[in-house]
Amino acid sequence: MHSALLTTDNPDAQTRFRVMTGEDDDSARRGDKQPVGRSEVSLYCMDSTTIERTVEALRLSDEELKKRPEAEKKYDWQSVYVQPEAANADGGGHILFGVAWYDEAFFTEKAQAYGNKMHQHMFENLGVKASDVTVTHWRALQAA
Repeated sequence: MHSALLTTDNPDAQTRFRVMTGEDDDSARRGDKQPVGRSEVSLYCMDSTTIERTVEALRLSDEELKKRPEAEKKYDWQSVYVQPEAANADGGGHILFGVAWYDEAFFTEKAQAYGNKMHQHMFENLGVKASDVTVTHWRALQAA
């Protein structure tokens, strides 16, 4: 499934294509779980081959996550987008996605996991440099 997002009145607008639907765009997938935090991830991929490898790795990870019992799903992927870099002749660009966190302790423990050796090795195998990974974390505010 692909969906393009483009703002035509902005000359600097970029096109994004949704390549995977996550819990933020699928209410049945989220169910009654309420996120306690969110991580926004941007991976710069130097060429189309790296984009394809990375999207496939995310797809496989998503399939494994879906197999877990509901009680073990302390996080979920949000939708994944590819944002091509217009000036990149090799078809590179950014992969953008989020992680919804449903358990506060798990979020606190795992939010920085992208920097661990396993993830660094995975990024290296995909062709994504550590310096091309950007992650921003957000905590949900509790209503008073």
